[in-house]
Amino acid sequence: MKLYFIACPYSDPNPEIVEQRFNQCTEVAAKLSLAGYAVYSQITMTHPINVVVSEQGKKISWTPIDEAYMARCDELIVLTLPGWDKSSGVAGEIEYFQSRGRQVWTYDEFAQEYDI
Repeated sequence: MKLYFIACPYSDPNPEIVEQRFNQCTEVAAKLSLAGYAVYSQITMTHPINVVVSEQGKKISWTPIDEAYMARCDELIVLTLPGWDKSSGVAGEIEYFQSRGRQVWTYDEFAQEYDI
């Protein structure tokens, strides 16, 4: 079974936008999981952790952690939420998968291809 890494924009000065992105990413991860796809939803996992550590005045460097997960994933699904094309995180994730010859999908492309 293929393992899919879900990418979407996250950071924003407006905490309401951050929360919306978390919720949208989690909804897509749930939908794909219910359809039988193995997904790693980085934002779904890391957002609650970010909330805890920020309350402690700390910050986690997610890049090396994300790369450990990306190394294990077969393909990338990008959620094209507003701001995705300006997100350095999403750009880095796309570059990571493309540089290794792995498939990069937008969510819309993936959903259309697999009738989700």
